[in-house]
Amino acid sequence: MRDELMTEALCWQFETKITAEYAYATNTTFELACYCPHETCLVRVHAKKRVNTYFYAPDKHVAGCPNEARTTESALHPGAPKPRTADEPAKPMPNLLGPGPTIKQKSVAPTTAELLQLAARVRTLPARHPGTLEEVIDAWTSMTPSERALQPLTVGDFDLTYETAFTFLGNAADDIDSLNPLERIIYGAAAVVEKEHCFLIQSRKTFLHGTGKLPLRLVPKKRNLVLNYLPTLINQKATLFWHGVVPELADERNAFRFEIESSSPYAGMALRLGELLP
Repeated sequence: MRDELMTEALCWQFETKITAEYAYATNTTFELACYCPHETCLVRVHAKKRVNTYFYAPDKHVAGCPNEARTTESALHPGAPKPRTADEPAKPMPNLLGPGPTIKQKSVAPTTAELLQLAARVRTLPARHPGTLEEVIDAWTSMTPSERALQPLTVGDFDLTYETAFTFLGNAADDIDSLNPLERIIYGAAAVVEKEHCFLIQSRKTFLHGTGKLPLRLVPKKRNLVLNYLPTLINQKATLFWHGVVPELADERNAFRFEIESSSPYAGMALRLGELLP
């Protein structure tokens, strides 16, 4: 029996475990078939949101299932079970940078044998909880270094941790081509300056070019600003993060640049106040 809300379940269309938050968000556009992950139970569950988001079983869990809700006796009706108040679950950390696995159209419900196979296959895996670049960075900033080393994060085809998924510019080589922003999240100190029609973002780290060294410099226009919090970072110490885009030498040959991605929440750049370290 559990004292906390049920926040993980098997998902038949995704063929893995997912969080209640992810299921609830997905159910607004597609009804997922979710089941209790314990092989002794496997009852159908649904994502629900009141104060918290959790899975509930309309037909109740099998007696003895770890997800069976603990009850106490009602003072007004002795002998009648009364659900105990569940502990508030911790907000799930994204463990996948991206939109999540592809929904597989399934025309029939799974058999008990199929659910048993799925439950056994994902028993030791974390429940999938995708996140945007901004959400993953927020999670990273909330962790201690030791927590980052333990918390999994999948980036593309790579199963990493929050420690190995982030590359600190302060420890990076001066060759910008040695960075791998397609498979890692790169970050380092940067300055934000306001111009008449744009902002100028420039990395403290400089990279070799010819006989000199050049910074990474980005110039987002004010009229179509991607990051609405950018004005709050003007003339303050800041940290630049970027992922999914490869810098190239600017036409003026005075800096490295990349296109500021606005079409995808999973790639591009982000900034945070302060100079953040590993």
